[in-house]
Amino acid sequence: MLKSGPWRQFCVSLSLPHSHVMSKLTEVTDLLARIAENLHNQVPLGDYEDSCDYRISELNRSLNLNEGPKLRVLDTALSLMCFKAPEVFDTVIEHLVKTIVTVLSSSISCNVLRSGKQEVLQIGSTISCHDCLRLIEASVSVLGKIEGHGDRSCSLLYAILRVAASASCFQYILPSMLVLDQKSNNGRSPAVSKLLCCFPEETSLEAHEMPVRLLFWHLDPLILKDDISKILQDSMQRPFLCLYEEFVKRKDWHSILICLVLSPIMFIEVTALLNNWFLMTGIASILELHIVLTSLFLDVIQRPTWWGISVEIGSKLPSSRAYFPYKHHLFKILSGPLSCKSLLYLVHIVMERRLSDPSSKQVSMVYHKSYWAMAMNFPEWFLFACIMLFSARRFPENFHIECTLLGASETGQSNDAESPCSSATAARYIAWIMNPMNKAHQDMLVDSLTKISGSWALKQFGSVTLNKQTRFGKKLKKPKFGSKDFTLPKGYNNQRIGLWLKEFDETFSCLGGKRSALLRKIPLGLLIGFSDLSKEEGCEQLLHYAATSTIRDEISSTWKAELKEAINGASLVFNLTDVVENMSATMFDNEELGVDFFSRVKERSRKYLIKCVRNIIQTDEDDRRQMLRDLSCRLLRWRHQGREVFQGDKDLDDILNSLDCNSYLKGIF
Repeated sequence: MLKSGPWRQFCVSLSLPHSHVMSKLTEVTDLLARIAENLHNQVPLGDYEDSCDYRISELNRSLNLNEGPKLRVLDTALSLMCFKAPEVFDTVIEHLVKTIVTVLSSSISCNVLRSGKQEVLQIGSTISCHDCLRLIEASVSVLGKIEGHGDRSCSLLYAILRVAASASCFQYILPSMLVLDQKSNNGRSPAVSKLLCCFPEETSLEAHEMPVRLLFWHLDPLILKDDISKILQDSMQRPFLCLYEEFVKRKDWHSILICLVLSPIMFIEVTALLNNWFLMTGIASILELHIVLTSLFLDVIQRPTWWGISVEIGSKLPSSRAYFPYKHHLFKILSGPLSCKSLLYLVHIVMERRLSDPSSKQVSMVYHKSYWAMAMNFPEWFLFACIMLFSARRFPENFHIECTLLGASETGQSNDAESPCSSATAARYIAWIMNPMNKAHQDMLVDSLTKISGSWALKQFGSVTLNKQTRFGKKLKKPKFGSKDFTLPKGYNNQRIGLWLKEFDETFSCLGGKRSALLRKIPLGLLIGFSDLSKEEGCEQLLHYAATSTIRDEISSTWKAELKEAINGASLVFNLTDVVENMSATMFDNEELGVDFFSRVKERSRKYLIKCVRNIIQTDEDDRRQMLRDLSCRLLRWRHQGREVFQGDKDLDDILNSLDCNSYLKGIF
């Protein structure tokens, strides 16, 4: 009797809306309102046992079942079958949500509108943009109440977002006549903002589904801007935060990165957004975030499964041209191996652009579609040019080059005209990065950079080579990579580098330009690529100048620095190490040489980094607990990058222990 009577009527009531009643949006929104009301009036769990019949009756009335003997029979039958009110209630809500999801999903289709001989292809939801606003308003209260019920809230939220994203802001009066519904378009952002509050923190990515976050971005681009702003705010407030590791660990950051990879349009939007912010403010953290996002993007498309993207989705990712549609040929060079031939070609492209369009507007040379904007996302090439500026003829044979760039001439004089990758070529690239809009200023920078490079060569060969020739009466052999033929008396490098840095600083001060971060990094080409420097001697001065723009004759073990000065110094070493690690992976044919190259840079920066960290620990500032934790994690990561060269390093061990102790004590007090 129950199967053919009231129980059947109860089950049919759940299927009726899908086929008849819920064919219009009004019925959908009414049902959502009724679900919200039932959830709001739900009796606490402890009271259910005493009011089972009452709650089932109330629920059935809300479903518009006819009151009478049949209703009482259903109540009694459910009670006799040992169904409890919470079970019935949850089951009904679950089926109602599934029904609504099915109806909303079926509204998205592909139709052909015909009027006479005219035809228009309509793809998307049959629910208008104006009606979607009503749907979102009605669903907010329901989503808030069923939050925590797992798949119910997620499936309903996803269905509503899909319909809203597929709804057109235009209405067809005739197949050939469109009318923009401006009112609905303007009111969409506030409605979507309310829906954003129901966004679950954890969402799974199915092979056939678009991520929920991506649907939100499509509905309201301000949400994308807000997501990027929050990441930027964190990176600016926490100077030692490792962005790469955060994108791996944090679920929200990881989700943002994956959504950017899945949507080339959104990736291009973020690229333009960050470029505009950097041009307007000049804040280094913005450029750093842009660089990290570009690097992470390359990593994700190369190994999508490591980042949690299924093989099916990974195989469908578009080519790099979809993400870098402007100047894609330049992107292929910048993302490829570092080589002298490629550097020469980059300079050729820049000069050719100048000659082909000398009247181009200055703003077009730095906006997000420009050569310069793309090159700024690959700092490896700037440092590579800095290396070549001082060491173009002294680099190892195993370097990725298509031309011979062996040791300097026996007299110490460089012949830039004969070298395919001369110091002048490197100077041209550096000058373009520093000032892409002013050709005259570029020429002045090139001239000054070439002269300062020659000045270093004279100091190096004039004082060392000639001295050795006089002392030993024989010609100097070609320097080999990592050679110690030029080991100098202790303190000599400090004096030599200090004098040269003063000359460098005075040279560019005369040009009227301020000591920008890029300008201060140029001398780092010596630290990275010049093998004749000792392990640490003189390198501290180069790092200190790059971090603070000040020159110190010597940085003693008792050096006292301001907190900002010490933070800038430590941050420089960490960022430099990350960039050089990327460089070492593409500069050498021999992997072992690349590891040696990277380890040498770490060894040269170790002493200065330890002094900076000690100053940070000793500074008496409040609210440093988070910074000390970040610093400890970053220092530990730095220690283990590349080959282990600091095993048993007492100074480094003491610093790490001190960081852990201080961060713990700051948490107590």
